[in-house]
Amino acid sequence: MFEPKIFIRKTLPQDAADIQQIHVAVYKTSYRGFLSDDVLDALKIEDEKIECTKIYVTQIESYVAVYLQRVIGFAHLALPQDKVLEIQALYVHPQFQCLGAGRALVEFVCASHKARGFSKCEIWTLKNGPSLPFYHKLGFVQELNVQEKSWKYGLPIIKLSKKL
Repeated sequence: MFEPKIFIRKTLPQDAADIQQIHVAVYKTSYRGFLSDDVLDALKIEDEKIECTKIYVTQIESYVAVYLQRVIGFAHLALPQDKVLEIQALYVHPQFQCLGAGRALVEFVCASHKARGFSKCEIWTLKNGPSLPFYHKLGFVQELNVQEKSWKYGLPIIKLSKKL
């Protein structure tokens, strides 16, 4: 039986609409109970945000997960500092979660950066958020002695890391 594979490629400006769709869908499902229903229900895909995303992905290192010729997830990376990789954003469309796209994105960026001499990967995530078990499964642990930050909606976030 043919089983389609997920492949990872560099993000292109024409992926911007898919990225915005994924972003909104993930917020509306994964952050329900963390953010108010009013905030989540007001989220929508806007042409202005798509245009900003087109520009943004040309200025950063960003990758998409593709399944059956459809963009189903993305990873945006922060500008590297001191050979430490930071995954700034990692989202997989809720309809395609648990297929391995998130794992594929993390493994791809970690392996490619390890080959370039990076020694560590970091990511900030919601404290007690829905993605915490996923990151733990991939070997990320909470950094000790790192103060929690407050995310844009006032939610506490924690730093996770793993050695490459």
